Amino acid sequence: MASSRKLKSADLSATLVNKVAQRVAACAAFVVSGQTEAPTVAIALSGGRDSAALLHACAAWRDAGASVRLVALHVHHGLQADADGWESACAAMSEAVGVEFHACRVCVDTDAGRGVEEAAREARYTALESLCTASGGSILLTAHHQDDQAETVLLQLMRGAGVDGLAAMPMIRVGAVTLLRPWIDTPRSEIAQYAQAHALTWVEDPSNDDARYARNALRPLLTGMAEHFPAYRETLTRSAAHLADAAALIDEIAQADLARMTSSEGLSVAALMAFSVPRQRAVLRAWLARDGARAVSARRLEDLRKQLTDARADRALCIDLPAGRVRRYRGWAFIEVVQTAPVQTPVGTSSVTFDPTRRIEQQVEAAEWGGALLFSPVEEGIATRTLQAPLLLQPRRGGERIMLRRQGPSRALKQAYQEAGIPAWERARLPLLYAGGTLVFAAGLGIDWAVVERGSGWDIAWCQAGHGVR
Repeated sequence: MASSRKLKSADLSATLVNKVAQRVAACAAFVVSGQTEAPTVAIALSGGRDSAALLHACAAWRDAGASVRLVALHVHHGLQADADGWESACAAMSEAVGVEFHACRVCVDTDAGRGVEEAAREARYTALESLCTASGGSILLTAHHQDDQAETVLLQLMRGAGVDGLAAMPMIRVGAVTLLRPWIDTPRSEIAQYAQAHALTWVEDPSNDDARYARNALRPLLTGMAEHFPAYRETLTRSAAHLADAAALIDEIAQADLARMTSSEGLSVAALMAFSVPRQRAVLRAWLARDGARAVSARRLEDLRKQLTDARADRALCIDLPAGRVRRYRGWAFIEVVQTAPVQTPVGTSSVTFDPTRRIEQQVEAAEWGGALLFSPVEEGIATRTLQAPLLLQPRRGGERIMLRRQGPSRALKQAYQEAGIPAWERARLPLLYAGGTLVFAAGLGIDWAVVERGSGWDIAWCQAGHGVR
């Protein structure tokens, strides 16, 4: 009997080590052995049993001949009294198997309307990515297992999550650092057997027994469920895989829709309205994600959809989001991820920066305005002597007038911006250029032809950061 148990433990150990080896190789698309420069694989090490077992298995893989450099990464959250001891224990575990150890400390911010669990998770992953960058790790392994996956599916269901949320945790998430969960289809019990077979030591997190945390409150229910549905882990994992396929398909369709209805002008509201309501939601979700806006709740997304599609065509909208806003103007929707306050003080530009006597293209940076002025020599433009006067960039004050073509009418600057289709909120970030107190250029519109003289001169354009020339 004893011999049989040892064989079973040996087989289990080989299985878990092989999962690490095979999945890292598949994930990285390289042959682990025979590399001239060993790849760096990072292990997220909390100090608990699961991550301790993953560290040990990775070291066994390396010791079996894999050409790989391993680093163990620990994040000190400072949420437990013994957090310093956990860091020391992780350093000792890493040293015992000959793995380089790195740690960093984070401050968990719970003031943004999130719970401790969510805030700690976000801080942890941000820190782990930074540690990967510092240590050279291109793949980050975590010890999530099948029980974690089943719990995540049920928690997301209780929270009313959509298809994306119910897809739970993917085995691989490609990014600046590729995240790999090699044991996501492995039951917790097998990892426990592995740790016992190798006489591993680990630290116990007292918060694992705190029923105030949703995941811990769920575990007794799962214990009871196992009596009636012994295969619930595999079943929920399979359901999550089906939902992941569905989420990928929805996103593929949404991306194709988005490509057809967006341009440099923004997102076409008319094109959006041509789709069914579920398809509108999918497109808006993809649009927000593409432009770097923070994910919004289903309720906020539906509010955004209704406001964009139900408002009168001539109505300008401003809809606040958690990290920015969406605006609608003349049938187009725009995302402002970062709210930028209008410039309040004039920005001076001296003739030392721009020399109108040098007949070459010159770019003058205006960082305070988030762009630059581009001066180009032309056959007919603003006279050199005009631009030799002191130059000043400043915001609109009201009452300015401009002539946008030779012998054209002089019109109010506000009217000119309206006719050019430039929304009011964007105008606040477009400067005016004065030469000796005379308006010579309005960003977004062009030069004032009232000051253009016959003969060689200068044209001016505004290059807004990230948007090109205007």
